[in-house]
Amino acid sequence: MKKIILYFSKTLVVSILLVSCAKKETLPTSWNVLSPDNVIQATIKLDETTGKLSYIVLSGSDTILKPSPLGISRDDQSFIEGLALAEASPMSVINETYTMMTGKRKVNLNNANELTLTFNNKAKSELQVVFRAYNEGVAFRYNFPETDANLHTLTGEATGFSVPTDGKSWIQGYDLPNDWGPAYEAFYTFGTAIGAPSPDTTGWGFPALFNTQNNWTLITEAGLEGSYCATHLNQNCDNGLYTVRFPSQLEGKGLFNALPSSTLPWATPWRVIITGKSVGTIIESNLVHHLAPAQVAGDFSWVKPGRASWSWWGEHDSPKDFKRLKAYIDFASSVGWEYCLIDANWDLMTNGGNIQELAKYATSKSVSLLLWYNSGGPHNVVTERPRDIMNDPIKRKEEFKKIKSWGVAGVKVDFFDSDKQALIQEFLDILKDAADNQILVDFHGCTLPRGWARTYPNLMSMEGIKGAEQYGWDKNFARLAASHNTVVVATRNVVGSMDYTPMTFSDYDCCKHPTTNAHELALSVVFESGIVHWADRVDSYLKQSAQIKAYMKIAPATWDETKFVAGEPNKLMVLARKKEDSWFVAGINGDSTVKEMNIELPFISEGKYKMTIYADGASNRVIDVKEMEFVSGTKIPVKMLPKGGFTAWIRK
Repeated sequence: MKKIILYFSKTLVVSILLVSCAKKETLPTSWNVLSPDNVIQATIKLDETTGKLSYIVLSGSDTILKPSPLGISRDDQSFIEGLALAEASPMSVINETYTMMTGKRKVNLNNANELTLTFNNKAKSELQVVFRAYNEGVAFRYNFPETDANLHTLTGEATGFSVPTDGKSWIQGYDLPNDWGPAYEAFYTFGTAIGAPSPDTTGWGFPALFNTQNNWTLITEAGLEGSYCATHLNQNCDNGLYTVRFPSQLEGKGLFNALPSSTLPWATPWRVIITGKSVGTIIESNLVHHLAPAQVAGDFSWVKPGRASWSWWGEHDSPKDFKRLKAYIDFASSVGWEYCLIDANWDLMTNGGNIQELAKYATSKSVSLLLWYNSGGPHNVVTERPRDIMNDPIKRKEEFKKIKSWGVAGVKVDFFDSDKQALIQEFLDILKDAADNQILVDFHGCTLPRGWARTYPNLMSMEGIKGAEQYGWDKNFARLAASHNTVVVATRNVVGSMDYTPMTFSDYDCCKHPTTNAHELALSVVFESGIVHWADRVDSYLKQSAQIKAYMKIAPATWDETKFVAGEPNKLMVLARKKEDSWFVAGINGDSTVKEMNIELPFISEGKYKMTIYADGASNRVIDVKEMEFVSGTKIPVKMLPKGGFTAWIRK
């Protein structure tokens, strides 16, 4: 009897093993997500041996990114190797329309296919990798979906972007000058070899532009919230592999943790790859805003983008001088500009009045004031004032309420000096408290835009650019400005409104601008900013012809649509922007040679139009103005002087 039982027991064991083997399925190790037009493809792969993740990006048969690493690590455990698939969710479709109050277009379509993959690490903890494919690129992020009230800290990302090396790059060093922190105010290197190390150990900054295999690709990040730091790229990028790096602990005078921390669940910012056959795909894309959180609840009908005069560029001490500031308010009123920016140290104002009296005077002239603030706190050493207000939640809210009662419309907050999580949270807290008090915001000495203008429509602009203020002290900027201007159209201004403070016709003694006046005027169209700070001195603007002053009255600050017309970084940029029934077409020459071209505008609807052209005259400081007829489908002949430009206003 015992033998029979033993025999059947063995048979049962064998049967179970056979059934188990028969039902076992081979799990996939590769997943694809395609753009809606089936051109862009991201392929995510899991190495069965190491359990490591990687991805590639293709455009048709062209390789945009070679196999690139994925993975992230926390202080309690790693999600870089030993991963196993837990679930591949069905493909979902993102299809929404939203509007923007600033930026390159008013109405935006966010359309993508999304794939979510869930993996377990060796400890059986979960990591989700979310990929989206758009017609103009790919984005991905990590998500820890589990719930845990304990604070977790990230120790690093394995994330990389492996760019084919048969091309060139336009990329800026991550700017960390002593105690001043990262301000994204470096030059973009001109045609640097892909894979070359950054000149500084702190690495390369976003956004990074590449031209390889007849494809243009821009890499950046978006959807950054207060639960994460802003990131950039490591110094060494051998064979074109650019990897993600957290801020330096030295930033912000060494205060705050450079590593981000949060409870769970927890999602990282999106890593963004915008790509196309033309650099125009990059310039026209609004992918950074597609990936940002939707607009916060509330009424933002009070938000009014516009134009502003600004005294500081030409007269650094003027914010303390009541009478000098009245002149800038008077000029803004005369040309119909909405704002006048009062810069640092306005709380020390003398010579006839104080800031409250100036605000009353501005109101009488139908002009609203914007006031400068130091971001404050121990993280920066800048003494300009007011300071130690914006970093304090109680003082900040009281200040916004007070200046709103004065009739002040907005603030310019400067010198953040760090990309650490604590400072990212301060940006967002300022935006929220400002919105609650109907205050507009412009950030300076700051990080890059990462989609916040969609979430908080009261964000008008951000610096994060080597702009026209550099004429005050940087001879190298003066030498390279024309070429630099063409580069930032395809890099910095792609990711959000850019407060370059343009249209400077006059000169500093140290650094005369090499661009023509027509080039400077064209920047009012070629560059985009929710508030456009016309930076020159009042006396310089008053010397301009009646026709130029008439243009100052109608130059828009917001756009319904943006179209790339022609160009290449370092050489030339021509853009067209639509405002209601008018098109504004502008070009800037980055070269030291004359440019002659015939401009085609196939997107302008059929009909006859009136056109005013503001073009280079006989010399660098002369703008020729001509009125003529434009018929849709015809070409506009244009001649630009070395480092010159033009602007055309086309309307019914």
